[in-house]
Amino acid sequence: MGRWGELARQGRAETGDERPPSMEAFLESNHQLFTVIGIFGALSVYLMKFRQSTATRTGAVGAVLLLFLLTSFVAVKNSYRCTERARRHGDYLLLFGFAVFMYAFVTLVVSVLLVILSGYAQGAESVLGSSFVYALVFVYVPFVFRADALREFSGRTPVASGIRYAPHLAAVALAGWYGTRWLRGSPPTLELDSAAYSIGISLSLVANHFLITAGLVAVLWVAERGVTRVQQ
Repeated sequence: MGRWGELARQGRAETGDERPPSMEAFLESNHQLFTVIGIFGALSVYLMKFRQSTATRTGAVGAVLLLFLLTSFVAVKNSYRCTERARRHGDYLLLFGFAVFMYAFVTLVVSVLLVILSGYAQGAESVLGSSFVYALVFVYVPFVFRADALREFSGRTPVASGIRYAPHLAAVALAGWYGTRWLRGSPPTLELDSAAYSIGISLSLVANHFLITAGLVAVLWVAERGVTRVQQ
């Protein structure tokens, strides 16, 4: 409960009875965010103009538009928080100013979404698919290969120590299976331009690796229990 209690206290502190900042303080604390939004906006316009005169792919424009969208979401969130604080304290002049910011950024978000859907959906889809794959790798690999639940088997017996390395053995088994298919002339088809395909093949690899790891852990655990009983 310690970590969750700390997060709950932080959440209460964020929504506490804190006075809203002045417009000058709001602009000062968010000026870097506004600068980033302006840079991404200018870059997206430049890339769209550049694409009209060349055969540039839409991936770069989609990526910049997504970054512009993310930074605009952050600006909407900050403006909304300040608007709520101004409403709770009855500072209606500040509420109007923050509402203008919030409405302007919401308009930007809607406009960028419409631009993405109208002409750059494929590029944005490719960026989102690749981002999902990278995030899955960064989450799954440390979770499995550094799993604390498997470390307790290290040092018990030689068989039990093998459980600690079950994820590594599963990765070797998967690599060997795909290598065998490659040598036999039937490599898996790769369509990395398709976000759905990239996500699907990544999820299938993770699922297969997890199942092989679970099977190895079960076999080694049963073998370790048998060795322990024989020794007793």
